[in-house]
Amino acid sequence: MANVTALLILRHFYPEDIAEIKRLENQAFTVGPYSRRMLRKIFSSPGAFNVIAEEEKKIMGYAVAMPMEQGVFDIESIAVHPDSQKKGIGAILLFEIEKQMKQRGGKISILEVRDKNESAIKFYKDHGYEITGHLDNYYSLKHNESRGAYRMAKNL
Repeated sequence: MANVTALLILRHFYPEDIAEIKRLENQAFTVGPYSRRMLRKIFSSPGAFNVIAEEEKKIMGYAVAMPMEQGVFDIESIAVHPDSQKKGIGAILLFEIEKQMKQRGGKISILEVRDKNESAIKFYKDHGYEITGHLDNYYSLKHNESRGAYRMAKNL
């Protein structure tokens, strides 16, 4: 995390962020990025909460989570701009969203990740997540000949 600049600001989502978040989404996810409509829905869903990482007035990353069942929260999406990856921003976003989960009584964090996304799987394992199952055909679009995802979980 030593590479993160001192100018990183963490804040919550504002509706006017949607265009910039959509651009980030398209750059971070080359296959199957969320639509603007879906992003709006995710960020405004009842109970949803988020953290935005901003540097020099540009959104460099975000995380958004929602409640599932009692004490269980799902990280719906986490993204970091490709130019800012490997600088600790993802770890900061993950820490902050997990902190918000705990403040809401969270005991377990879950997420889904493409089964062929080795760098994301390693990132989550490095941060205490374990693979708890495989979901065939989870994604509508194939990536590296797979539509599958791993469900990963972490005790908070």
